[in-house]
Amino acid sequence: MVLDTLTALDVKRAYGKEDRLFLSDGGGLHLRKQTATGASWTLRYRFAGKDRWLALGNYPDMSLAEARVEARKARVLLDQGKDPMREKQAQIDAERRKGSFKELAEEWFVAEIKQRGIKHPEVPRRHLDKYLLPELGTSIAEDVRPADVAKLLDRVKVNAPTTANDLLRFAQRIFAFGVRRRLVTTNPAASFSPRLDAGGTERARKRALSCDELVTLFEALRKEPTFGGDNLLAIKLLLALCVRKGELLAAPWAEFDLEGAGEQGPVWHLPAARRKDGAHLDIPLVPAVVGWLRALKELSGGSEYVFPMRRSDRRKRSPHVCRDTLNVAVARVTHGLAPFTLHDLRRTARTHLAALRIPTEVAERCLGHKLAGVAGIYNQHDYFTERRAALTQWTELLLDCERGKRKVTPIRRNA
Repeated sequence: MVLDTLTALDVKRAYGKEDRLFLSDGGGLHLRKQTATGASWTLRYRFAGKDRWLALGNYPDMSLAEARVEARKARVLLDQGKDPMREKQAQIDAERRKGSFKELAEEWFVAEIKQRGIKHPEVPRRHLDKYLLPELGTSIAEDVRPADVAKLLDRVKVNAPTTANDLLRFAQRIFAFGVRRRLVTTNPAASFSPRLDAGGTERARKRALSCDELVTLFEALRKEPTFGGDNLLAIKLLLALCVRKGELLAAPWAEFDLEGAGEQGPVWHLPAARRKDGAHLDIPLVPAVVGWLRALKELSGGSEYVFPMRRSDRRKRSPHVCRDTLNVAVARVTHGLAPFTLHDLRRTARTHLAALRIPTEVAERCLGHKLAGVAGIYNQHDYFTERRAALTQWTELLLDCERGKRKVTPIRRNA
């Protein structure tokens, strides 16, 4: 085998004169130039009965001498019965696997959440920032073991079983993404299940607060000095408007017509992009609710949001109040009631609408639900007028509870 047939001067002259060239240095080493500005060193060899071309580097970044060194390394691997191309790829993969879990998680978030246009990216973002990154962020992604995942799940599932299930799902997706991209070799969360390792099988919640419980809750919220008037108004609005927490806390003032300039009167135009079912919803605002919103407008200090961000956030994750802020505030209140979540307030509202004998189709639309079955296909009436009457009754009941009237009997009022 003839080797080293070229000189550095030969290569330099040929590279400067020719737009395309193919020079051989012997032993399978070639300089290939296929454009006016780019040339590369390649090694041609046979492995397992097939011709292969191994890219060694670009000229002039890699000199002739350096290309010969790399070619000799590849020939040594061939003598050992190894494929140089496969070995090089394995080395590249090993280098990529030295990245941290934070780098892997952020790459997953961009590729599978942001670029795919997932409707509520704040949900996985919140789980990353609050749980996964603080626990695993600085670890080398390849070094994360099942025991590390189990430790996180065991800690979270004690008080937040549903969150533990969500964490497991996101961890599995992040590492599966890493396996596909060759950033990790295994998925340490793959063999875990919600039932055995996380929060358990999730069952539909049935918790709804009675009138007496609402009276007790309002009393406790008013007595807690750290709770704050804006938090109290948020609780009352969640109940009175029957909306989801995220829909209210992220609401900009631009969505509200408090003056009732249109034919509908005071209304909240909740856009499809911010709703779970992707459908626009106009929510009637009764006088008491308008009063609460005007109070919040004074507290918001000119912010474009009903609930503006309350403290500096270096990461600037959200221009409005964090979704967990209200949860934390309620958790600090000693109310003596059976445990409940903020989402249970929607169920509370729906339960009391039924007790007020509001027709099912109207009550369901008050919560923004689509009518079920064939009725939902053929009946496109939005029941706006009926909803305003229903929410007026419900808000009057809430005001009674807030005043401390424990023995409130829901009755059917005239619309």
